[in-house]
Amino acid sequence: MTESDHDQFAEALSSERANLTGQVYEQLIDILIRGELRPGDVIVERRMADRLNASRTPIREALGRLEAEGLVYKQPGRGVTVSPFSTEAFVELLHVRQLLESEAARLAAGRIPPARIEEIRAALQELGNKPAPSLSEIWEIDDMLHGEIADAAGNALLAGMIRDLRRRTHVFNAYRNPSKYKFGVEENAVLLDAISSGDQEMARKAMAHHIESVKLAIIDRLAGGAR
Repeated sequence: MTESDHDQFAEALSSERANLTGQVYEQLIDILIRGELRPGDVIVERRMADRLNASRTPIREALGRLEAEGLVYKQPGRGVTVSPFSTEAFVELLHVRQLLESEAARLAAGRIPPARIEEIRAALQELGNKPAPSLSEIWEIDDMLHGEIADAAGNALLAGMIRDLRRRTHVFNAYRNPSKYKFGVEENAVLLDAISSGDQEMARKAMAHHIESVKLAIIDRLAGGAR
């Protein structure tokens, strides 16, 4: 094997390993979002590897990513544990989301194709017609709208940061009275209208108002759950 062949082989192995780690990471995030792992639960690498039909190396690397994001932490003598998530941390997260997503909305105004706008609008309406949509159904449509806005902003770094923060929001909601979670279909439709209008300031304000409403509603829900 020539040096060039060796380098190509090593690069292919590295790419495959990164793909496996990414797949395991997304599966672990999905488990957290569904609330199948709760704060304080210990994640045993061997058992998780068996569950996900993966080797322990991508499991370990994916857990390292989750640790960097603050969703799990290493506890001496116990291994990797699902992190607690305080209301204060959640409010801080929403503050940052409000800043980033408002700017993304401003940049995305008028940049989403009309056909895609109508596709999202139809999905919102379909969700609104369901008497009791599941959390996974709500999150799918929510991510469709907010993900499209983030991508249309034209800044890959900004879009990635928004997705990471939104993922943490979903995980937090899975921990806290998920049956009481409500999705504002009409409010999201207003946001979509502002984006499609092409008016950057209108889009920015609509997103800021939207996330502020979400923050206040969740804080109120948490306070009610504590009573």
